[in-house]
Amino acid sequence: MLRRLRAYIAPLAAAVWLALPAVRLLSAPEAAAPPGAVPARIILTWTGDPATTQAVTWRTEAARQSPQAQFARLDSDPAFEKTASAAPGTAATEDLGGGRTVNHYVAHLHGLAPNTKYCYRVGDGQVWSEWNVFRTASATPDPFRFIYVGDAQSSVRSLWSRVIRAAYATAPDARFIVHAGDLVEEGWDDRLWGEWCDALGFISAMVPSLPVPGNHELHRPPAPPGVEKPEPVLTIAPPWRWHFALPANGPDLEGMESQSYYMDYQGVRFVVLDVNAFAFDGAEPKAAGHVRDREVAWLNRILANNPNRWTIVAQHQAIYSIAQSHDYVQMRAALAPLYEKYGVDLVLQGHDHAYARSNKIRGGKVVDPSAAGVVYAISVSGPKMLPTGQANRELMARVIEQKQLYQVVTVSPDRLVYRAYSIGGTVVDKFELAKTEGHSTYVDGSPAAQPSPPATAIPRY
Repeated sequence: MLRRLRAYIAPLAAAVWLALPAVRLLSAPEAAAPPGAVPARIILTWTGDPATTQAVTWRTEAARQSPQAQFARLDSDPAFEKTASAAPGTAATEDLGGGRTVNHYVAHLHGLAPNTKYCYRVGDGQVWSEWNVFRTASATPDPFRFIYVGDAQSSVRSLWSRVIRAAYATAPDARFIVHAGDLVEEGWDDRLWGEWCDALGFISAMVPSLPVPGNHELHRPPAPPGVEKPEPVLTIAPPWRWHFALPANGPDLEGMESQSYYMDYQGVRFVVLDVNAFAFDGAEPKAAGHVRDREVAWLNRILANNPNRWTIVAQHQAIYSIAQSHDYVQMRAALAPLYEKYGVDLVLQGHDHAYARSNKIRGGKVVDPSAAGVVYAISVSGPKMLPTGQANRELMARVIEQKQLYQVVTVSPDRLVYRAYSIGGTVVDKFELAKTEGHSTYVDGSPAAQPSPPATAIPRY
């Protein structure tokens, strides 16, 4: 009996022993990466068709020789890596001053299938990031939703982080995030961009960004003592281009490539417009006038030739501002008629460091919900707040002060639903647009538009 038992156990033990190296191989930790070689600040954007392409940027402290991205269709099989394709990256070494340099990279993924989830990682063939996931756009006008946030700007790591993470928790299926300008306090300061990336964490590697240039993104380093302050410029500070790879389909303005751009996504034309030339008082008048002329000509062209049912514009400074110190008459005179002429549905803005959302407006006045007109939103996601005034109050359906907020917008072929949220997830404002041939019908769902609830039921936000 004992002899038979031994004969049975011996082969089994041998098989287990032979399998142990494989088990050890699967469970062994990865080898330590060389100092400064691990990819960081991974950010998804687009430069091409979001249905078939994806762009990704990242950086390392130490220079790497073979930057690349690997990508494959999302698969539950852990052996999926064998099917991964490679996209070569391009590298640039950036001088941070004080003898310190960093290395930024961008890779462009092409030939992707529409409406498909992919996993990807970035690195150099030896040291890799973790695998992350993105989803390509559908080639047809299918429903989707996106996140919109106003100025992050200050205390970004400590206080903006809670907003953007709450937004992701509310809409983890959001296809992208519209950042309506002033992402950081000082556009030239790489350390502040590090805070912005830290606050987003893995979100920037999973949900693409559509950033809008704000006035703070133009800031340059302060002049040393005794040196004359440099003239303000309209070109974006260098770190913007290190972190974002964006479409080059904007106005023909040398040195300002991709500061304005557009993208078509599932039946919506998104127009990102740099309006600093309209609203930045310090800019040289002739240069600002040249930029304005080129931007208006570009807007006329891309809004007139728009095959999409919906049109959404994102800009930083507000057309109908509510902050006490803000009123951009020249910008309003130039852009509001264009938005009305071409049937823009919604304009997403920041800069005022408060929240406001208009009724449907045409010609500077509130119009009937079924008439042609534009809805304007202003929001703030960071902790810096400004006092509001009485200007343009009569146009607004909702005004909220001293609150950090985020918005989720859901778009389908026939309906757009906009919701603004407190950090705790309470809906503090809502409206809908129902699209019919040629125009939309507006339905105000904000708390201010409803009968007042009993005092004990007033929501806190």
